This record gives sequence, structure tokens and C-alpha cells, in this order.
Amino acid sequence: MAETMSELSGDAREQRIAELKAKMQAAAARAKANQEATGSPAGESVSEPAAAAEPAPVAEAVAESAPAADASARPAVAPAKPAPRPAGNGATAPRPAPAAARPAPKAAEKADSGAPTVSEMNRREFMIYAWGAALGLLTLEVGVLSYLFMYPRFRAGEFGGQFFVPESTVPASDSPPDGNPVGKFWMVSNEEGEPKALYMVCTHLGCLYKWEPSAFRFECPCHGSKFTKDGYFIEGPAPRSLDYFEVSVEGETIIVDTGRRITGDPATESPARIIEA
Repeated sequence: MAETMSELSGDAREQRIAELKAKMQAAAARAKANQEATGSPAGESVSEPAAAAEPAPVAEAVAESAPAADASARPAVAPAKPAPRPAGNGATAPRPAPAAARPAPKAAEKADSGAPTVSEMNRREFMIYAWGAALGLLTLEVGVLSYLFMYPRFRAGEFGGQFFVPESTVPASDSPPDGNPVGKFWMVSNEEGEPKALYMVCTHLGCLYKWEPSAFRFECPCHGSKFTKDGYFIEGPAPRSLDYFEVSVEGETIIVDTGRRITGDPATESPARIIEA
């Protein structure tokens, strides 16, 4: 094996260098002769057969002319990674795009407000909301129908309904009242001659008061409350005058609506109240 340049002495090294220069000059001359023989213009590379015929001497001369450096003086370099092999039919495999070039995910158009948007609502959620609305509407309808069904409706001639009293049967203002036990009212006329239907229940504790002809007034047998023929409070523990029903006149008929009761005035406002000294 030929000795390297670092192993030769001074004279031997110079001689070796001279030999290498001679080889390089001879290789250059042969290369020039080949170019002239093939007709290649200057500047163009020699054809592959000609160029392949003469690379060995030149490469050998260049390699031997480079002085070998001390291996220990060179820093250790990690071996380069092998280049990726062509994939498939020789085409280079596509490299993955860098992270910066990749498209960023789309940001949410709207913040989550708690209720699903139209695009987020699937078929099951839509059915749940639809059933809930239908159930609420059905519950409301059932409630209204139940109220209308259970609301008391009284027929005419029974308590809570309307009573038709002929005007000719209404007593005069100086006559005793006419009682109607079915309708629970006393039919009277006030001082102005207007008809009035007094509720038969005392305003104290709910007892049924009676008409006292001798005193020409109403008296309660339970606690002694007394009222005038018009129903005004006179004396006793009752807190107000007698309650009465709404009365209307249609032609010669007096209509007493026992479903609409009007509360009497407070006892302190009664014009017939007896003030004790």
C-alpha cells in the first residue's frame, strides 16, 4: 500500500508532490486532447465516456496531494443522517408542511350562550323542545277547560242564579218585606221606592235574622243585632249593615242576581245607628 504524505520525509514528500503534479498535468493534457478530438467547444463538459475514462488519475492526485491532518486534532463529528430514499416509482415522498404553514383551526363564531344554536341543534334536541312546547300548551288547555267545567253555573230560580220577581209583588216602602227562602233574600222597597233584595244572613256570625212586625225592623235572635227595613245597622255586635244582591229592572220584572252579593256599609256609617250617650 502506498505511504501517505504525512509518513514521508522531506525529500521524499517533495518528490512525491512533483510526481503528482506531473500526473495532474498529463491528465489535463489528455482531457484537452479528448475535447479537441470530439469537437466539444470550450466551456462544455466532456461526454460521459470520455470524462469517465480519465477521472481516476486526477482524483488520485488530488486525494494524495491533500496533507493528512492529525486525526486526534479533529473534533468528532456526528455522522450525517442518510437522505430519505425515493418513494414508489422514484418520486420524492412529500414532506409534511411545517407547523407555521398549516391552517389554523377555525375559531368559534359565537361564544357558548347555554342554549344550542340552529346549527348545533340536532334532531333529538329539536324533538325534545317540540314535545315540551306541545305538553305545556296541552296543560294550559286542560287547565282552562277544567276551570270552565268546575265553575259553578246556577240556573234561574235557584240560589246563586237569577230570580225574576214581578214588579207588582214588590212591597211598598211602608209595607212589611216579602221573604224568598229559596233565593235567601228579603224583597223590600227603600224610602225612594226603589226595590232592594236583602241577604237573609246576619253580618255578625251568619245567623238568620227575622222580621219583627211589632218593632217594624229586622232582629237577629242569636246576638241581638238590629237593622231597619232597608237593611241599615241600628245596634248590636254586627260590624256593618245587611248585605244585598244586585237588582235590575226589565220592563215590569225585577231581576235579582243572587250570584252577585254587595257588601253592606260599615256600622259606623249607617244613618240609622243609635249612638249611646
